[in-house]
Amino acid sequence: MLWFVLLAGFAVLSGFAAAYDRFPADLWLAQRLQEIDAAAFERALDWTEDLADIPWIIVVWLGGVAALFAAARRWEALLLLASVLARPLNAGVKELIDRSRPSADLVAVSDYPSSPAFPSGHADGVIVLYGLLFYFITSFVTQPGLRLLGQAACLWVILFTGMERVYVGAHWPSDVLGGYYLGGLILAAIIAGHRLIVLVLPAGWQEDPARE
Repeated sequence: MLWFVLLAGFAVLSGFAAAYDRFPADLWLAQRLQEIDAAAFERALDWTEDLADIPWIIVVWLGGVAALFAAARRWEALLLLASVLARPLNAGVKELIDRSRPSADLVAVSDYPSSPAFPSGHADGVIVLYGLLFYFITSFVTQPGLRLLGQAACLWVILFTGMERVYVGAHWPSDVLGGYYLGGLILAAIIAGHRLIVLVLPAGWQEDPARE
């Protein structure tokens, strides 16, 4: 029920995004972010952009799938492999909303994607991929230091990707919020599916790495 309530909330947000090119705070937030002039901050955004875009996002995705297969977590590997199917959903929502990108007369624009703006595909993609990796790392990595490192890396990519898309003028903050929102809905559905598999499958169908 909560998931459907949140889905209805996304529908309302999408309706406003279709009606308005930007939300009241979008311009102010984008300009404040673009005013940050720090080499370390820009370098962090550049690294994040690499991890959220082709080819590195494919490397991370396939690397995660391979690691799960190697750990005998086959259902988890298949779920991560199938998560790429969420990409067409984002593209379909973009075309339906058809919101314009930020214009160069309002903010500095250094990235000029041709697709509509809402919801951000990068924000959506990192929530699904890195959010799912965060979930699997939390669930299966037993070494505290390694688990914390993996969790921090996933959160860093998710957070900085949103800022990077606004910083380069490719999106308004509300576009990023919409991407996080849609990605969160997809991620929640995938995690619910995983929990259903764990609960419903007979014990013999579930791999136990400790026994192998």
